Amino acid sequence: MDTPKRTSYRKSAVALAIAALIVGVLWSQGHLQLALVVLSVVSFTVLVSSMLSIATLREQVTDNEFAALHDPLTELPNRLLFYDRVHQAILAARRSGSRAAVILVDVDRFKEINDSLGHHTGDLVLFEVGRRLTDTLRVSDTVARLSGDEFALLLPRLDDDLSAAAAATKVREALAVPLAVDDLEVEMEATAGIALYPDHGEDPETLLQHAEVAMYNAKQSHVGYELYAAARDEFSPSRLRLVGELRSGIGRGELELHYQPKVRLSDRTVVGVEALVRWQHPEHGLMPPDKFIPLAEHTGLIRPLTLEVIATALDQCAAWRAKGLDLGVAVNLSPRNLMDPDLPRQINQMLEQRNVPPNLLELEITENTIMADPKRAREVLMRLDAMRIWLAVDDFGTGYSSLAYLKQLPVTTLKVDRSFVMSMESDEDDAVIVRSTIALGRNLGLRVVAEGVESESALNELRDLGCDFAQGYHLSRPLPADEFERWLRERPLTHAAEESVA
Repeated sequence: MDTPKRTSYRKSAVALAIAALIVGVLWSQGHLQLALVVLSVVSFTVLVSSMLSIATLREQVTDNEFAALHDPLTELPNRLLFYDRVHQAILAARRSGSRAAVILVDVDRFKEINDSLGHHTGDLVLFEVGRRLTDTLRVSDTVARLSGDEFALLLPRLDDDLSAAAAATKVREALAVPLAVDDLEVEMEATAGIALYPDHGEDPETLLQHAEVAMYNAKQSHVGYELYAAARDEFSPSRLRLVGELRSGIGRGELELHYQPKVRLSDRTVVGVEALVRWQHPEHGLMPPDKFIPLAEHTGLIRPLTLEVIATALDQCAAWRAKGLDLGVAVNLSPRNLMDPDLPRQINQMLEQRNVPPNLLELEITENTIMADPKRAREVLMRLDAMRIWLAVDDFGTGYSSLAYLKQLPVTTLKVDRSFVMSMESDEDDAVIVRSTIALGRNLGLRVVAEGVESESALNELRDLGCDFAQGYHLSRPLPADEFERWLRERPLTHAAEESVA
């Protein structure tokens, strides 16, 4: 079978043979100069033709490679290329100690679109889905079409599962905008399933499989997206057992809080604490939150767990007030908490029962918690703000939110993520982020808290930059209540109850 290269060589050989015949005739008739001209012209023509053929061949090879690794309709990476990129992301995450997410996105009721409007419209919809997915995510992310109406997303270099959840929310919002096709408005919705490396798998096949499990669970639950939960996977009995133990542990009072102080930088006064939950497991000992909070998130236990943490923190706040310490307490909220319209009423009841002023409670929410469902989150936050509870955006700068959302929310505080603060003295990029966040907060009239302060020089620099408050191991690590009180007695303390900040 002839190849482009063989065809090119054969054409060149024929051209040279004809040229040789013509040159021979001219030479024999004494037209030496004309023979040389003909030979030069033909040789040049053959050379140019060969070069063009080689360029065409290279272009053909490139086109073949692209076709082998990309979907022909959307020109997005196909399954083969997606698996390779996931593999590379896993290697990079393993080296850096970071996370990566695989998100499977399925266009809901796509078959109805195809059947009622035709395959041409269906193709236009799929092409538009691919474009919107690409435009919504970061340049470093990968969007692939695996088959039919099934798309896969790769998000490398993530800090936590909330970043992936926020991305899934943005994707669903982008796809929800109606698509105009031939004077028709096509409504689109999508369901997503999320799997994280290394939490839910350490190879592309497992991550994609678990993302698919999460996606089908989301469809069955009629929610927009779900993070893979082993507790909802029949092949993980150990997780199911731990869920039962956590449910019992909440009722038996096995949760305990450690308190990390927040210091006002202008005068080094301790004005509040952040309450951080631990689980005193009967067999495993004291478990950090990353070992059980994700489990609570995915099984509905996060609601009673959070209420238990708030109640315990307010109990401690009331106990400190009885001792003359008007220290505010901060508690972290999850995305599910902000989806609960009854949360403000429950918190108000707890405050009244303990006679604790609302301005001594601060609720911390991450950017990605807000982005999970911005409309519903805003409604709950507005009600909490009306109660005069402080609202802080935690880990600012690490998520997918925008200033547009920030301006719409009744937040009072920005917390600069510890990853930037801890390296601000050695990494100029992180220093710029810290300076910019502090300036942004002050320009918006917000208080700014720096987390992860680990040196006196960092503390002084933050004060000079106009940061209001700080917390970190340089000041104190999280401590049980009695140890925190002992620590507090060793340093001078002034109070400003009217400006109390949790």
